[in-house]
Amino acid sequence: MISEALSRIIRHKVRALLMVLTFVLGLASVVSIVGTIEGGRKAIGHDLEALGTDLVALVNPISLGTLSLGTSTEGVPVAEADLDSLFQRVGTMIDSMSPLVIDLGLTTHQDVSWQHTMVSTTPGFQSVLRSGMLAGRFLTDSDRWPEDPENPVPTVIDEALALKFYPQAEDALGKSFRSIRKGQAIDCEIVGVVKDPLLLRQHMSSFDATSKARSVPARRLEFLNLYMPWRTGVDEPSVVILDVRDVDTVATVEPTVASWIGENKKGVYLHVQKEWTGVILEMVDRFRGLGHFIWVLNLIIVLILTATISLLAIDESLEEVALRRAEGAAIGQVTAPVFLEAGILAFLALAPGYWLGLKVIEVGIVPVLGWQAWLPPTTLVGTFGALIGTAMLSALVPAWRVATLDPAPVLCGRRDL
Repeated sequence: MISEALSRIIRHKVRALLMVLTFVLGLASVVSIVGTIEGGRKAIGHDLEALGTDLVALVNPISLGTLSLGTSTEGVPVAEADLDSLFQRVGTMIDSMSPLVIDLGLTTHQDVSWQHTMVSTTPGFQSVLRSGMLAGRFLTDSDRWPEDPENPVPTVIDEALALKFYPQAEDALGKSFRSIRKGQAIDCEIVGVVKDPLLLRQHMSSFDATSKARSVPARRLEFLNLYMPWRTGVDEPSVVILDVRDVDTVATVEPTVASWIGENKKGVYLHVQKEWTGVILEMVDRFRGLGHFIWVLNLIIVLILTATISLLAIDESLEEVALRRAEGAAIGQVTAPVFLEAGILAFLALAPGYWLGLKVIEVGIVPVLGWQAWLPPTTLVGTFGALIGTAMLSALVPAWRVATLDPAPVLCGRRDL
């Protein structure tokens, strides 16, 4: 039966080639859609993880404005003098506590000027930078604001901001920038470049066109920052970020911090990154559900096309089936080669269809959206199985129908059977 199926393919080379091409194109369309949707979901999830699901922040609404972040409380802002008390309460449950002062500033370098945020923080903030360093180092305890204002301030720059001034972000390392912060001009010496945690935005620079009228918090989320040393006795925190040991510990840290806020009558927004990330992931899952509907619809169309081309191909074999039956062959003997032929052709289309689908993503999707394809194994295997099964059943059903009829009407050219 296998030999007969292969001989049928060899005898009808053009028909076999057209069937394989149809299967390849159909499979490629499904692979490209599924790969794009699942790859996007995975990339977005990676970005959210890079933002830190185990972070808890105490946001000063006086410094950053009224924000719809977390739970608001009433009282006085968190001051530098409160940091020791807060650390004593939660120190055993966190990896670091980082106060931040966030201001808008302007940096000029090589005739390029860019408005962005400037962040004064402590070396412990490096644990919050999950993406790590692209070049150089982060701030250390030895980094200080110079007593002589003519000397440069040791500064770390975000990759996204460095790219505003250089073709390669690493080129900013060791360079001096002229910045204005709170109306005062300062020189900044770049000692490190932080990797951009938002991988999606690296390929979607058009999003930055919306940055002309940003608030301080919105600019902070763009990761266009200069990081400068904390000035003890001078800086008062706009935000205090707690890097909790792990995600599960957040459930313990949150009520502890809330209790400390209540006892000390602090007026802050208690922001839990895990909860915010959960809301975003829920939105992503809804997008994923819509994406699943699209690719399932596409798969149905592909299967219908596969069935149609299989039916058209088997139409040419009706006389062969009827003739074999007239010669005394059993039903199974005449239908099995037809069944196997469709299966073999569909199987031959799997590898090129998969490869073509990935190429479509690589050439047409990655340059635009910036994320790589990802195909869940179960989805891929299910698609392969559905394609092969549809092709084989579409060829078997009409062949079986003809094989069970009287061969004479079929050989006489009847097509209404």
